[in-house]
Amino acid sequence: MLSASLATCVLGSLLLAGCSGNSTSASTSVDPAAEQSGETASADKVEINYYSWSEGDYLQEIVDAYNAQSTTVHVNMNQVSSDDYDDKLMTMLAGSNDIDVFNMRSGSLLANLASTGNLADITPYIEQSGLDVSIYGTGFAGTQLDGAFYALPYRASSYALFYNKKIFDEKGVPYPDNLTWNEYADLALQLTSGEGADKFYGSYIPDWNNCIYSAIQEGSNLTDDDLEPLSRWLERLNRFYNEDNSHMSYTDMKSGGVDAINFFCNGGCAMYPGGEWTISDILTMLKNNPQLNETFELGIAVLPQVEKTDTPVTIGGVSTFIGINATSEKQEAAFDFIRYMAGKEAAMVIAAAGAIPAYIDDDVTAAFEEAIGVEGAENILGPSKLPETLFTSTYSDLVAIYQEEMELYLIGEQSLEDTLNNFAERRAEAAA
Repeated sequence: MLSASLATCVLGSLLLAGCSGNSTSASTSVDPAAEQSGETASADKVEINYYSWSEGDYLQEIVDAYNAQSTTVHVNMNQVSSDDYDDKLMTMLAGSNDIDVFNMRSGSLLANLASTGNLADITPYIEQSGLDVSIYGTGFAGTQLDGAFYALPYRASSYALFYNKKIFDEKGVPYPDNLTWNEYADLALQLTSGEGADKFYGSYIPDWNNCIYSAIQEGSNLTDDDLEPLSRWLERLNRFYNEDNSHMSYTDMKSGGVDAINFFCNGGCAMYPGGEWTISDILTMLKNNPQLNETFELGIAVLPQVEKTDTPVTIGGVSTFIGINATSEKQEAAFDFIRYMAGKEAAMVIAAAGAIPAYIDDDVTAAFEEAIGVEGAENILGPSKLPETLFTSTYSDLVAIYQEEMELYLIGEQSLEDTLNNFAERRAEAAA
């Protein structure tokens, strides 16, 4: 059983890679779509208040569809600025705010809130409803705490190598195809050109992206006693940022406040390793700025591998969850909604937005492929997936420690050896 004392880390310190960074202010407690249409919740319906970060228009679409078909429950949608969400969520859960259902964008956050008693145990509702959780893949079983489930997944993560086909065409370079990390590094260097403000980068890995790609592909994680896989990944990052200068340096990214997707779509780089949310962000940018279609065309390749293989692996699995506030007096109605969020109807909406739902079948796969409208969908859906984080309440602490030590290494303030030693020492102190 997880100790509550290990689960008291500040939620705002969680480094949640992989989430869209769109920023909008929180809506009112009344469903905005209902307010605009003059529609209000029926007096005989149970009203539940649902909170999420500003993740995308598809959330409101799902809520509207649920409200239209439900005869017993009405959901009030509240979207909070992505940057403010964790702090606001912690404040609401600590107080007497009327929050019934909320989203969580990592397994670590789920584990923290379950172990501190903020999440309702939904295992009895799952059993009573007959919900087959195997549809979410084998990784979902790992989210149990002491044999109980505390949330359902509605989105999954999968990493790939995204690239601008028009830049490759312009330079006469073949599209990337099943690269190793060393081949990726060589290709990024080959594509890099210019100096100063006119510099064009072969690829781009944002400063907030703390995924230890090749270490995970080697079967390692931040709890591993053997730090060699982590060392090899850090050496790769140092090559990208500081030796080859094929990626914008960590220092420049920090000082420049660069928006990664904007930079990629506007021709600042040729490649971009990232999670599935990248697709939705790119589609939104191209929709809002149609002129970019003249110089940008999305391509999707398999995430680079440690070695050549016919069976590539990527980073991913169930990653984004929805749960019920343990203090909510409307838990039965709340479960009806979260089951819908984690079901096929919502999955079709999520897939149509270019994001990967946790619920996958042939219809959902077809909707996703149609939504992204580009070749290479199989390169993000097909590879076997390894989890980015462990479903423990303290893993986010390790991510935070790693991020701090990694930054010092990449800006040249400490050696690789000191970085690994400091990480190991701080990790041991955190576990004490």
